[in-house]
This record gives sequence, C-alpha cells and structure tokens, in this order.
Amino acid sequence: MNKIKSIVFDFDGTLHDTMKIYQPAFASGVELLQEKGFAKDFSPTASNIKKFLGEKPDFAYNQIAKDAPRELIEKAMHKVGTGMEDYMDTVGKLYPGTIEVLEKLYKDYDLYILSNCRIRYLEKALDAYNIRKYFKDYYTGEAFKYIPKEDILRSERKHMKEGIIFVGDRYHDIMAAVDNEIPSVFARYGFGEEDEGKEADYKIDDIIELVEILK
Repeated sequence: MNKIKSIVFDFDGTLHDTMKIYQPAFASGVELLQEKGFAKDFSPTASNIKKFLGEKPDFAYNQIAKDAPRELIEKAMHKVGTGMEDYMDTVGKLYPGTIEVLEKLYKDYDLYILSNCRIRYLEKALDAYNIRKYFKDYYTGEAFKYIPKEDILRSERKHMKEGIIFVGDRYHDIMAAVDNEIPSVFARYGFGEEDEGKEADYKIDDIIELVEILK
C-alpha cells in the first residue's frame, strides 16, 4: 500500500452515519405519498430505508411508489432533501473516529469524495461537519447527471495522483474500483449487505481500521 497517493471516499455510509438524518426525513416523504394514496404498504423502518442509501435519488420512489405522478415524486424528493439538510444541524453525525482519520490521512494523501448525492447536499455536509478542508476535490452524482460511479471515476482520475484506492459501503463503490482496476476497501459498518463487498480487496468494521491498512 506504499504506492497509494489518492484516496476516494464514498460519503453516506462511509464517512457519514446518514440514517440519523435520512430516516426521519424519508419518513416525512413517505407520509406525503401515503396521504395521496401511494406507498401504502411501505413502513419507513430503518431496515426498509437503509437499502436506498447510496442509490440515485429516484431509486427509492421507483421501488415504493412507481405509479405515483412525477410531480408528486418530485415534491416528496424535495421534502426529504430539505429535511435531511435541516436534520444535519441537529442530529447529523459522522461515524465515530472519522475526523481523526481524515486529520491523519490528508497530510499524506490527496483525499476525494465521490457520492451519488446532490451538489447542495454535499456542500451543506462539508460545512456542517467542518470537513471541507480535508478534501482536494469532490464529485457528486448530480454534477455528472447520475452516470455510474465507475464512469465518473474514469473521467476524473486524470486530475488525481495515480495510486488510487476507493473506500465505500455499497456495491457500486466496489464496482467503480474494479472497473477502474484500482484497489478497494469495503466499509462493512455502512449500509451495504455483506455480499456487496465480496470483490473488495479489504474490508473494515470501523473507519479507524483504514489507517492500519494504509501503513
């Protein structure tokens, strides 16, 4: 691992314990859909919701309310998005140890974020958690019209020092690394199922373990 120069992080489920803000915000979106007669059989429990984290914004609604009018879906998405931003200031948290890990790593590596999220959401998070200073750059799904992460990485790696490793908690994080022929670290503590990390080079149960891997 002594050849690693750049570390690309997923955000939600890797650095950010997103369920603290996502569950209450998503529940408010579900309530709006149910008031109009959609998503009637969906219960916004943590286990039902966590599978949507890390996916494109409309993924959840295609699963739970695929017949709903687009206008209503967009209202629900907006309500969830603004709710998550509001909750960031009250109950939002990074995973324990995240700041300490970033503080150690950014001195020796170029750090990046590659997330399927919206631009405004990540901008808000970088400032709310005071972590903007650690990252050389960041890439959001929205900025790239939600093309697959492997394509975003393939396009933008020319701006990174080679010797890249990808750290993420979902299958598309690991696939982005595999497709770009770089090593990957699967964050088992995040929101992906165990088999989503089956092709990862390393697996960690705590972000603190990343420092040991990179030694």
